[in-house]
Amino acid sequence: MKNTVLLTLFLVFTISTFGEENSMLISKGKSKKKSEKSATISPNKIGRAGYLSISGGYGVPFLSTAMRSPLKEIGDKDWYQRNGDLSVKPIIGTNGNGLAFNITGGIMFNRYIGFEAQLTAAWHPEALDARIDIPTYYATQKSSTVAQYLSTHLVMRWDNGKRFGVFAKVGPLLPFHGSPDTRAYIKDQQGRIIETLAGLPILPLNISGLANIEIELIGRSKSTFNPTIGLSAAIGAEIKLNKNFSLFGEVRVQAYTITIKETKFYEFEQHASINVLGIKLPAPDGLLPFPSNINNIDETPEFLKTISFKKEINEESNTARYGFKSLFPAGGLIGGLLNPNGAPLVDPNKPRDEVQPKINASTLYFNAGIRISFPNKKYAVASSTDSFKANKSKKKSKKSKKSKMSDAPDAEPGTVVPEGQ
Repeated sequence: MKNTVLLTLFLVFTISTFGEENSMLISKGKSKKKSEKSATISPNKIGRAGYLSISGGYGVPFLSTAMRSPLKEIGDKDWYQRNGDLSVKPIIGTNGNGLAFNITGGIMFNRYIGFEAQLTAAWHPEALDARIDIPTYYATQKSSTVAQYLSTHLVMRWDNGKRFGVFAKVGPLLPFHGSPDTRAYIKDQQGRIIETLAGLPILPLNISGLANIEIELIGRSKSTFNPTIGLSAAIGAEIKLNKNFSLFGEVRVQAYTITIKETKFYEFEQHASINVLGIKLPAPDGLLPFPSNINNIDETPEFLKTISFKKEINEESNTARYGFKSLFPAGGLIGGLLNPNGAPLVDPNKPRDEVQPKINASTLYFNAGIRISFPNKKYAVASSTDSFKANKSKKKSKKSKKSKMSDAPDAEPGTVVPEGQ
């Protein structure tokens, strides 16, 4: 019994001692692995950081094409013909030049690859779309736009481990808001407005020195576009001020085209008069298919107020340009001359249908700004200088160990001699 008790106590003591030592070894092993893991940064995670940037710049037309007015009454060129001079030329440009302001947020997955989303607000100043300037007819259209764009980019970046870096980015562009503000002015002394709206030959309404009809039209409109998507791409360079702040400059392209969905006038005036032997008289109603004089937008028929743009014009379209419908009722003196075949009338209470134009709005921007980085502490960036110093320190340590081993003549190979011996 006594021997059994002693044996039991011995076993308990042995097991507990072994367990304690084993626990300490396991604990040390875990601690060592943890420290090694924390000391080792995965190469593909070095440089991970979020960032925010603010920039601004000026854009110039890119991939320029000939400008035009969607209204046939104004045309698609700059036509000047007065006093024996003639100049007819296209107006080359886009609807996309002007100032821009950008706010960008992104993340770098490592030192070289990242992703960002950018919001752009742009102001495209007023520019000439088309003009006709001849003795009996003057028409001009100018447009300006305030627009917003959203673009997402795949970002590629490289730096020299110090202060200088370059980058490139590319991705889709989504114009999500923009409404061109257009000013139109027409002074017609030859019947061109009636001809184009009604699809008729130019009427002989100007008898030099005797009589003519004069129509003056003043309007301002807003247009809406169909949804579209484009391309955004940029290249640039940056200079680091410190680990959080950088200055950068870039050249950025926004390339896309737009198609107009609808144009709606919010200001409209029309004044018609008859000049007989130099005496100017207001034109009476009934002379034109619409009221001769319109003083404000509330008096304007929907047919003149709103233009709906279609991919195709057919026999059902609400337009008289192509002869299937007429502005003038059949019968009577005017109807017999201008609608002899009894074509159905357009509906003055519905928008006028026109062929849908495509407009180039591409821009080349020159931007400058500041970037604020928020490095992830878990993946702190180890610069190339730090890596070089660390490697140099390891090599120096190995050389020191070998030197101590070789300096001890009585030491066996592989024995490390403590300092001081």
